[in-house]
Amino acid sequence: MIITFSVQNFRSIRQKITLDFRASSDNHLEEYFVYEIPKPKVRILRMAMIYGANASGKTNILKALEFLREFISSPISVRDEPIKYLPFALDSEKPSTFEIEFCHEDIMYSYNVELNTERILSERLDYYPKGRVANVFQRDYDPKKDAYKYKWTYRGYSKAIQDRLELSIRNQSVLTTIASIEAKGPLQKAREWFKFYLLRLLEPQHDLKNLVVNAISKKELSREFALSLMKTADLMITDYKLIELQVSEEILREYKASTGKPYNSVDEPTPKFVLLLIEHSVDGGNFMIEFLDESSGTQRFFGFAALLNKLIKRPVSVSIDELDSSLHHDLVIHFLYMFLSNSKSGQLLFTTHDISLLGEKDIARRDCIWITERKKDGSTKLSNVWDNYPVRREHSIESLYKKGFLGGKPFLGSIHIEVDDVEEA
Repeated sequence: MIITFSVQNFRSIRQKITLDFRASSDNHLEEYFVYEIPKPKVRILRMAMIYGANASGKTNILKALEFLREFISSPISVRDEPIKYLPFALDSEKPSTFEIEFCHEDIMYSYNVELNTERILSERLDYYPKGRVANVFQRDYDPKKDAYKYKWTYRGYSKAIQDRLELSIRNQSVLTTIASIEAKGPLQKAREWFKFYLLRLLEPQHDLKNLVVNAISKKELSREFALSLMKTADLMITDYKLIELQVSEEILREYKASTGKPYNSVDEPTPKFVLLLIEHSVDGGNFMIEFLDESSGTQRFFGFAALLNKLIKRPVSVSIDELDSSLHHDLVIHFLYMFLSNSKSGQLLFTTHDISLLGEKDIARRDCIWITERKKDGSTKLSNVWDNYPVRREHSIESLYKKGFLGGKPFLGSIHIEVDDVEEA
């Protein structure tokens, strides 16, 4: 689970901002919202929601987290390959920093990295095996020597393993390098969390069919679980069928004709096409529709069923951009209630424009609500309702937001359009 996440100089984020999942002294909905680790004692919120005007940077916070996840999880084999990210436009020559504290198997970790598009400038991993901070390693770039200086505090890695880790190329984290080394220790555990427990960002345009098909194929999503959720969502879905079709030789010939190159069936298996048929039951009878022919809302909620299944079964952290995209307000509320009621150690972070969620007393806990605003230089400001505003539990957060007292609203001009008359050609 994420405890804190800080980022500086990434897309619209210029100055350092911090998303903090540490619970406040508020005990509202404690049993549903808070997960506690014993040493050091930290109460972690299992949900956070981000509001703000368009172009204020909500999505960029999630993209910063996704960049860090991908940077750690995916190896880079070419030394000169640039680190692909966008710094703040006015600070493109300055380095960017990412800092994250997270909990994995009830042990707290802290990872910091400073980098630019060319190389990592510094990185450090600490952890709290007995509730007290212990450094694992520190890596710093010396421009005068064009080399890295390493400091190893953790004694569990032999000199041979340290030497191999110090061969990490300039655009790759030590946490990534450890994947190729047979050893056990905090580096492996930290990478394991990034790779398997910090899930990929779900964006509005995400391929939900692949998400659902993979969950069904790997038997991560049971038929009973999926259909029970579809039933509670009133989508008239009573069953589904997965059909796997082998691509024909004729299609492979057409592929060659259109691309000018043959499909390499030696290095790559012959591609398969998967049909996901959804059965509906109505008064007139039953019928089946292919998943991609369903409404956007049905596709999205079926994808949410796969995510909810993960959130219930595993201590994963899930980020969703525009949670309410294509979904009725009642379905969004239903999904959030199911998550909070059934998941014990899963964590959900999302952006939304659904202001009415703020009026849900059993969802909108004050310290889980974040507001983004666009500053005069175009950069993102992030603040928390609990920390920055005198909002009490009896206040209507929805009403305060609508009136502009919490920020995060666009400043709109006149509805009258004033333009010079232009003679049509």
